[in-house]
Amino acid sequence: MTKNIILFANKKTGLDICEFLVSQNENIFRLYISNFEDDYAKKIISASKLPKEKIFHADIIKEKNHLDTLKTLDVDFMITVYWPFLLSPEIFKISKNGCINFHPSLLPINRGWFPHVHSILDGSPSGVTLHLIDENADTGPILAQKEVPLEFIDTSKTIYEKLQKEIVLLFKENWIKIRNNDILPIPQDESKSIYHKKSETDELDQINLESLSAKELINILRARSFGNKGFAYVTVNNEKIYLNLRLSHYSDFI
Repeated sequence: MTKNIILFANKKTGLDICEFLVSQNENIFRLYISNFEDDYAKKIISASKLPKEKIFHADIIKEKNHLDTLKTLDVDFMITVYWPFLLSPEIFKISKNGCINFHPSLLPINRGWFPHVHSILDGSPSGVTLHLIDENADTGPILAQKEVPLEFIDTSKTIYEKLQKEIVLLFKENWIKIRNNDILPIPQDESKSIYHKKSETDELDQINLESLSAKELINILRARSFGNKGFAYVTVNNEKIYLNLRLSHYSDFI
């Protein structure tokens, strides 16, 4: 039986999941977008095949009249894919089967922001998790997860892309079981929990070359290099000099 789904979709992962749900003939009967000007948002809207009156900006969900209307709907699942905002219990409890969230870490390790950055820095396991939302950030019971090992040549961008790919695969592999309630959600082990604030990454960026070992410097640069962008910097003559690190197997240079 087709399920009634409210989808909160963002970035490439949101597009991939939207396309998958449409291919499975699921009924996405409401779509929420965080930024209509974003290129991926435009692709998600197109992929959903929904009329304009079924597509909403994130801000509208805060309005009482809109929330009252939501409460009258028959919602089987809510799904948040790389969604940048927390949903209140008043919202996610509307869904009969809860709200599935995508998180690019092995919860409860590295809850919060930029988990891949912290795996590079401290060696914590890297992976992906599907879990149900509860009242707090990234604390809800786990539906499925998979470890995605880091390689020494991984930078913030390459591991981010791997995690995006693997979390989409994890959802596709488990969706039928989830929709049929064949997976028993498992509570997270709070004794293993780690949470990172968004501001923690900013604190990494100013590098003191006199106080770091070669390994520490390489790992900071790996963690703060995202493609052609480098966020870490040294200060020379009161000017910030930004650093970007590229790593590769020898054969790739031939």
